[in-house]
Amino acid sequence: MVDYRRQRVADEIKRIIGEIFIVDLPPEGSNLVTVTSVKLTSDLSEAKIYLSIYNKDADQRQRGLKNIIKKGSYIRGLLGNRISLRYVPKLFFYEDNTLEYVDKIERLIQAVHKNEERNES
Repeated sequence: MVDYRRQRVADEIKRIIGEIFIVDLPPEGSNLVTVTSVKLTSDLSEAKIYLSIYNKDADQRQRGLKNIIKKGSYIRGLLGNRISLRYVPKLFFYEDNTLEYVDKIERLIQAVHKNEERNES
C-alpha cells in the first residue's frame, strides 16, 4: 500500500515537473529536457529526478543540467504550488544516460553483425 502511494506521488511529480519545463522554464538554447523518472524516498522527503537532455554537444548538456540544478529551489516552489502534499520533497536532479547507453549497445551489436557477415563471405 505504501509503495502504491509513493508511486502515485512520483508519477504526479514527474507530470508536474515536466509541465514546469514546458511552461515556466522553456528550454535554453537548443536543449530539450524530458523527465524520464522520479524516485522518492520512503518518507517522501527527497526526490531524485532523472532528466534526459537532448543535445548533441555534451558540454551544453552539462551546462543545461547545472542551470536546472541552480533553479532547483525555484522548481520546488512551483511544484509546491501545484501539488497537495504536506511537505514538498527536496529535489535532486540527475542526467539520465540510458538513451546514450542503448545507442552505444546498438552500434556494438551492428558492428558484430557486420563482422559476422564479412567472415561468412
